Amino acid sequence: MSDQVPEVIVPRQGSTPARRTPFGYLTDTHPRLDRIQNGISAFCAVIASVAIVVIVALTALEVFTRTAFDAPLGWNVGLVEQYLMMALAFFGTVTAYRAGAHVAVVTIFEKTPEPVRKVLLLITYLIILAGLVLLVYSGTRAMQFSFVTSEIPPPGMAELSLPSWWWKSIIPVASGLGFVVVAIDLYRELTTPFSRVATDYEPGIHAEEI
Repeated sequence: MSDQVPEVIVPRQGSTPARRTPFGYLTDTHPRLDRIQNGISAFCAVIASVAIVVIVALTALEVFTRTAFDAPLGWNVGLVEQYLMMALAFFGTVTAYRAGAHVAVVTIFEKTPEPVRKVLLLITYLIILAGLVLLVYSGTRAMQFSFVTSEIPPPGMAELSLPSWWWKSIIPVASGLGFVVVAIDLYRELTTPFSRVATDYEPGIHAEEI
């Protein structure tokens, strides 16, 4: 047997007091902004959760029809790839961001003074916002092109014969919601003293001996 003391990975409490909820955090400084962010996160979580359930159900149905009747659905592949996976990825990312579910390497971050943390957070938010702006812009252009040209898969194909702009709207809509959530975090950092971090709720995990 090993003589080493076992370790457990636990969430690290950030420097900003906050209460964790299923879809985000609650603070005493900006409760209204918290409700906006958590509401958006919850809305995105519902969409992502429904997508997961439908993917599982369609997969089980596909296996059943293929095995029992030798009659694959066919259209389920396009529905999963274009609608459900897109919704899961982009809406789920918004919830994961707000709930602190993304992987975070904080070894250096947590050892720096608060002014340095604040600068790092501001840079991070600006980079994320720039990426979301590009996603909204490019996604909107793609959606608009499909709408104007009435792009739709012809009947009888593997894809559902639905307007293509429907699934192409997922990217700009989810990215726009994510933009609002991140912009609120940026606003909080910009409107608090430079010596204090406002959005360091739970930036990572660390190991504790038990």
